[in-house]
Amino acid sequence: MSNNQTRLASSPNPTILSQGTNQARLTECSVHNYKEVIKQQQQLTGESWVYKDKYSIKKKHDQLTSRKEKNSQGQEVIVLDSSLDNDSHDINVDSNEIDGQHRNKRQRKAKIAWKIRYACHRKARKQVLTDLNEDDEYDEDGIKRRPIQKRSKHVGCKANLMVYCYEEDEEKVYFQYVNEHTLHIPGSIEDVQFLPMSNALHEQILEELRKGYNVRDVRQYLQREYNVHPNTTRDAHINTIDVYNIFVKYRQELCSRHTNDFKSIEKRLTELQQNGYHVWIDTSEGQEPQQRLTSNDFAFGFAAPWQINYFDQARFISLDATHDVSKYKDSVLYTMVIRDSVAGRGVPITYLFTNDLSSRPLLGWFRSLSSIGLNPQRFTIDRSLPEDNAIIHVWPSCSIQHCVWHVMRAWMQNVQSKVHGSIGRTPAQAKAHIRPHLKALMYERNREQFHNRLNTFLAEFLHSQPEFISYFKTYYIDMWDGKACERWNASYQPEVFHAMQTNNFVESWHNQLKTCYLKRKRTHRLDVLVEVLVEEVAFDIKQEVSRLSVNVGRMGALERRFRVNEIKAEKEKRMPSPSTIIRLLDEEYSVESFANNTNNTAYNIKTQNSQIISCTCPYFQQHFFPCKHMFYIELHDPSVTVRPQINTQHTWGEPSSTTATTIQQEHQPQNGSKQQLSDAINKLASKTRDLKRRIDRTMINNNNEENIIALLQQINNMTANVTDLSSNLDNILSLPPNTNFDTQ
Repeated sequence: MSNNQTRLASSPNPTILSQGTNQARLTECSVHNYKEVIKQQQQLTGESWVYKDKYSIKKKHDQLTSRKEKNSQGQEVIVLDSSLDNDSHDINVDSNEIDGQHRNKRQRKAKIAWKIRYACHRKARKQVLTDLNEDDEYDEDGIKRRPIQKRSKHVGCKANLMVYCYEEDEEKVYFQYVNEHTLHIPGSIEDVQFLPMSNALHEQILEELRKGYNVRDVRQYLQREYNVHPNTTRDAHINTIDVYNIFVKYRQELCSRHTNDFKSIEKRLTELQQNGYHVWIDTSEGQEPQQRLTSNDFAFGFAAPWQINYFDQARFISLDATHDVSKYKDSVLYTMVIRDSVAGRGVPITYLFTNDLSSRPLLGWFRSLSSIGLNPQRFTIDRSLPEDNAIIHVWPSCSIQHCVWHVMRAWMQNVQSKVHGSIGRTPAQAKAHIRPHLKALMYERNREQFHNRLNTFLAEFLHSQPEFISYFKTYYIDMWDGKACERWNASYQPEVFHAMQTNNFVESWHNQLKTCYLKRKRTHRLDVLVEVLVEEVAFDIKQEVSRLSVNVGRMGALERRFRVNEIKAEKEKRMPSPSTIIRLLDEEYSVESFANNTNNTAYNIKTQNSQIISCTCPYFQQHFFPCKHMFYIELHDPSVTVRPQINTQHTWGEPSSTTATTIQQEHQPQNGSKQQLSDAINKLASKTRDLKRRIDRTMINNNNEENIIALLQQINNMTANVTDLSSNLDNILSLPPNTNFDTQ
């Protein structure tokens, strides 16, 4: 195609798209809006054009100069586009035929200033040869392929659109359509699925998202707005993915401080630190943070001021990691979650992002949190060696609870595979026989009875089920220096709200994060995730905790359990002969058991600071949760209450944050004397644990009996001193009846 095009005095007739189509193509327009005109053709004719290349005088001059240099050096010149050589400056030409029309000799050639070529959006796509087996279900990275995909829009259409601008009138451009569309019919109902959205719709979606509407609301609103468009237009078929893709780009633009994800993260963490956040980045000695923050190796964590305010009550913590939250391979998000004792729901108090699955980042993260006041009494974790080892190193006196749900599931799976039929029992009977024994072992609260049960269990099934017993002893008795049972048996764990025996709080939180905020997508940048946690998640959690604390709207899980026992107490009060209440002391009551009290059973209920804190009934002793007898006292004596007392101060540490919601009794700080005793005993326990670890991991190289006798004498003296210390502590300490209300 020649660059010397003849521009006739009168504009040529419009080219019709195809037979039966009444829409006409434009042939000329202003140079300032030709791009908009091309985009509007999708609505008029069903054609969508994609920019391919541009030619200008400067570009041709550079090509000619390069060609002359190669000729002077004797190199062979390959001309890829012969049309670029035909831009003659000669105005008078004898004859030329364009589109079958004969041009007069006196007719002048129009000199091209520039031209642009557009291709049909259904043009052929460059084929890339690969050695991968297309029938393989998984690729080399172990990622599952999508064997069933939508038909490609690239069918090899030959149609092109040329845009010319001439030097004699650079304020106007002319369109020339080259080749007819092949293998598809623009404007047909079959072709709509391959058309892109219009710019007007794109801008309208963006405008609605800026107003704060979610993806679903925007989609529904625009579907009704564009419902009047014909079915042959793309804008009449708005779907959720259209809106979500724009939302992702919009959110990424808001969150990104740099095109490089990790440089953006570094800047964002600096901003958070300036705003009072606790920020930790894992770095080696002499290493800068930017050297550690790379796609191959990264580990960083942070905690907001409102989360740090929870550290005082963070005695019992659930810790877990979740995968598939970012686009980086092996990246995980660790979250610490505690139970808010007023709202009754899990609240995340700190986060860690890393792709290092060892205990190294956990150690650094835990030490940084310990330095700002986090001192938990117990961790609930899955059966994870890195997490377990890191907790032991940073908090030696902290108890570790393996999630009883995960432990029980592992047992039941291995019962199914490793327990076989024995003498007198079929395989099904043998499995049904062993399951109750395992559950009894897990929930036995008396330590002496637990060990008796354990020995009986091993002796009973050692010969009949050797495969399962070998598995059980290896992983749940002998590990951690023979103390593995301390991580799953109830007698070794401090009494606490029963839901903290599992990781349900943190598992539920991770599910909400992936479903509600990340929409189950795994292509997010890290700076987007940080922004979601800092802005969206933090705001929602504060609002929800505040709402649940004052019991506005739908009841939460905690209030629902309260109401169950409160209704039972109200029913008892309405009985013809309700249970009798006797006030024993100023802060102690006696209540008869409710219906069918043939044995004249009575339970003692204690109060403290107008708060009912404990009951001796079996329900409270098992669940450590307010029972119906406690609510019965509240109905007869309005001066005391069962529900936690609400403090009206700000708990978030920010003037503009949600109103404070804390339990006065539960969150009361320890007095100075008790704290001093606790710190001293923790140091003593740490030293003795270190001595035990040295004995277990080393050998005696000097068998001098005198030295060994002297060491044994020192140890015996220390043991006697500890025994005396325990007796002295009994004189000044007493365990509160309800440890849940005291510490959680």
